[in-house]
Amino acid sequence: MKMRVCLKPLLLSVVLCGPAVAFAETPGAPRAVTLTISKATAPLLTLHGASGKVQLSLAELESLGMHEVRTTTFWPEDDGSYSGPLLRDVLQRAGLDKADEIRVRAKDGFSQVIPRQDWERWPVLLATRHDGQPMRPRNKGPLRIIYPRDMSPELADSVYRLRWVWLVDSIEAKAGR
Repeated sequence: MKMRVCLKPLLLSVVLCGPAVAFAETPGAPRAVTLTISKATAPLLTLHGASGKVQLSLAELESLGMHEVRTTTFWPEDDGSYSGPLLRDVLQRAGLDKADEIRVRAKDGFSQVIPRQDWERWPVLLATRHDGQPMRPRNKGPLRIIYPRDMSPELADSVYRLRWVWLVDSIEAKAGR
């Protein structure tokens, strides 16, 4: 009987909090954090979709909710803690969250397609900070796609390597194949 009493609060928190509890307890998963939001208001990211163009500043991106993940990367010198909004929240803000896939473009001309199943299945970040500091172009910022690589052995697969786009400056929705 005591055990049922102890389990009730846990069961209630799972019912009320849903999947967030599952991610929060998964090793390597991003966790929500509270940081001082940037006041930078110049457009930093352009999102293109069926309904037009949306431009977001660093302050607008960070106001979508900050999450932090400590992860290894495919480049050991880049390992560490990354913070930023979830990619799915950014896409939802611009009405792109139901796209079959997106193309993420970098300032250096590199681009990569990311399928919807990635941002629906994994808590992918659009990182704005590395080890608590705003990222600069010399350290692959100001925006960078970060997968929570240590959350699952599957994310260490080389198929995800190219999807870690840095120097991100635009995202566009892509139609089905």
